[in-house]
Parts: sequence; C-alpha cells; structure tokens
Amino acid sequence: MQVRPSQAYLVTLWTYGIEPLFADHSRAALFFHVLGGLRQRLGFRLHAYVVLPDRVRLILGAPGADMRSVRLTVQRLKSRFAREVNARSGRLGLVWQDADQTLPLVGADDVKRRADFLHQNPVMAGLARKPGDWRWSSYRAWAGHGRTPLSVDLPAGEPGRRPAPSCRIT
Repeated sequence: MQVRPSQAYLVTLWTYGIEPLFADHSRAALFFHVLGGLRQRLGFRLHAYVVLPDRVRLILGAPGADMRSVRLTVQRLKSRFAREVNARSGRLGLVWQDADQTLPLVGADDVKRRADFLHQNPVMAGLARKPGDWRWSSYRAWAGHGRTPLSVDLPAGEPGRRPAPSCRIT
C-alpha cells in the first residue's frame, strides 16, 4: 500500500472529563469490538492505534479519504461506542469530549513517524516500561511479533506487513 497525502489521518479522542474510562479493561475490549465492527462495515484502513485510560489515538484512512469523511467516521465510532458502553454498564451520560483532533498525515514516512510516537504514549505516561508491554496498542503488529487486539494495515516495508484490502471511508 502506498500512503499518499490525505489518505491517512491521526485521530485523538478524549474521554469526557478526561475520565480514565479505559482503565477498565472490559471497556477497552469493547472499544476494539466496536472499532472492528465499524471498520468491517465501512471498510476504512486502521494503520495504528493506542488506547490509554483517558484517550484513544488512531491512524486511519482510505484511498481518497477527505477530512469530512474521516470526521463522519469518527463521529459514528464515538456514538456507537457511547451507546454500547452506557447500555452494558448501566451508566448514563457523556462518554467523549465533544472536541477531538484529526490531523492529515503526508505519506508513509509521516504515518510511520506518528505510529512510533503513539506507540510510545504508554511509556511516556508511565503505564508501561516499553511499548510492547502495553496490551492496548498496535505496537506488536508493527514490530512483527505477538498478537494485538485488532489487526492493522501496515505501510509497505514494516516487519508485520500484510496486504491491505481495498477499502474506503463512507
């Protein structure tokens, strides 16, 4: 896969009130379930991810994706997860901050650099000694060893490289 400008985006989502919602591992697992289902239905690529107690960072995209389509996909993800987590835990109320951050990435090198950064997030936050120790990350897929919560679409040349399906964001 060639990653061209506007094909990949770094998305950061914060929990409402910066609550450590994902400190509960069942909620992190539920997030991956929702993300995987939405990915299957909409066909976007998931290049990298990390789920921290109070935020999620994703690198996602698709050929021809624009900022508007990515933001719509993110809104669907936030909405679907909020409904699921509230229904399963009997809670009411907001799950996500209204604001999220979506940055366009330019080329495969930018995707790799941002993935390296997000894989370091658990270490920088004092949650893990090294990136491979953090369960809720795509680091092991990028390093070419170990299982991850959700498969990723790696840029060409990465150790765990698998062919990426043809997909788009709607």
